[in-house]
Amino acid sequence: MTSAKKLLIQNGIIVTCKSTAPFEGVSFKGDLLVENGIISKIDTKISLDGLADVDVIDATNKLVVPGFIDTHRHVWEGAYKWMGDWTLFEYMAKTNFLLANRVEAEDAYISQLVGNLEALNAGITSIVDHSHLSSSEAVVDSIVDATKKSGIRSFFCYARMEAFSEAFSGGTPNKEWQMAQIKRLASELAGSDRITLGLAIDPVNDAFYDDIKNELFPLADEHGIDIFSTHYVGGPNGFGAGGSHAFASRGLLDNKSILFVHATSLEPSEYENIKKSNSGVSVTPEVDQGMALGRIVGFTAEDAGIRVGLGVDCSTVVGGDMFAVMRSMLTYQRRLENDEYLQRGELPIHLKRKAQDVFRMATIGGARAIRREHEIGSLEVGKKADIQLLDLTSPSMLGAERNPFQAIVLHATVADINKVIVGGEVLVDRSQPSSAGVFTKVNWSEEVKKAHESLERIRSKFQDWEGEEEQSYTGLRQGMAAMGLKFAA
Repeated sequence: MTSAKKLLIQNGIIVTCKSTAPFEGVSFKGDLLVENGIISKIDTKISLDGLADVDVIDATNKLVVPGFIDTHRHVWEGAYKWMGDWTLFEYMAKTNFLLANRVEAEDAYISQLVGNLEALNAGITSIVDHSHLSSSEAVVDSIVDATKKSGIRSFFCYARMEAFSEAFSGGTPNKEWQMAQIKRLASELAGSDRITLGLAIDPVNDAFYDDIKNELFPLADEHGIDIFSTHYVGGPNGFGAGGSHAFASRGLLDNKSILFVHATSLEPSEYENIKKSNSGVSVTPEVDQGMALGRIVGFTAEDAGIRVGLGVDCSTVVGGDMFAVMRSMLTYQRRLENDEYLQRGELPIHLKRKAQDVFRMATIGGARAIRREHEIGSLEVGKKADIQLLDLTSPSMLGAERNPFQAIVLHATVADINKVIVGGEVLVDRSQPSSAGVFTKVNWSEEVKKAHESLERIRSKFQDWEGEEEQSYTGLRQGMAAMGLKFAA
């Protein structure tokens, strides 16, 4: 593709949910015109007459679909695929308290780049990056530079992690330095179309809630920051205990919207707090189930009128694509509801939850969860041109025209994605295989070499990697048990 400011996608089947209630899904054969990164026209046929400086994509036998929105991921972990059999606290001990201390700027760059490219490769065009690796200015800059290089649309939520470290590992306070980093990033990223600065806030004690109210939120107001990501697990895990009540009781939802991640302890008494503040919930069904985080509240919250999006969370623990996330969410909910029938000795006449429901969560639902439904999440005139094309000639997609939503959710894989476009720019293109890979801005073969070199550097910093991991995990378990958490015998 050239650097033309116009892009015309012709002859495709456009599949999207609308951005206003009831967010119904539509699909039809048509053309889509992009100008300066924005969808300017959608019609059954758009003529090239009068259009100059335009690139044309023939989408015959293609579904034209909004890019997925991942509302929660720790992108910096992208190159570390060995954590799938770990519990939550095992992951924390071995990753946040051990591996992170051995990741230097060069390592952070390549793993962050890999994480973002993995998402783009899977049709994810927007990502809420809960970035909790902030050990030095050089590391932070490397992470931001890698995000820029990838071209993804990132809602980059910088985590003020020193309070977390103090509470759980006795770390040295570093608040002043991290506050300075936030100010610097706010200035440097101002006006960026691809990277929007947010804040990752995980209160672990009353003092941190006070910091949010008295320091972080005023700083956010000063710099126009309006995306705040917080983990809310609760239950035996104990993270984010109190959920929205803890924020609301301190006045922190009076004029702020929070993205509550996991929300596995969400109670009906919280619904009004979350709805009134236009806050959202990010559900990560694969990690929620695999790490024993609790019940998955996606449909429960959505039925209550809450804004709900989907997320991968750790692509070190589960796959990095939204197809698996959608299927996991849908299967979990269907199992719950089908079990109710079976326990009564009945059979369902129809399935209550449809594929289109989780497609909605993965697209416009994610946009609504971060209050960006006016910009992204659907294919409509005036929206940013974040688009993926899926191949209808692959074995898993034949016949998809009859019900594209079912085909996308229940049958599609990453291999079926033909192109991924962000802001009108083609970033993934499988139509022209190259030894350099499918990414248009990155030579994948070269980046793979850098990733392998980084892993060797990290490995060299351990005398007994597995032994040190187990020692870290044992120490964390003992510390958490002393705080009242109960681990199985």
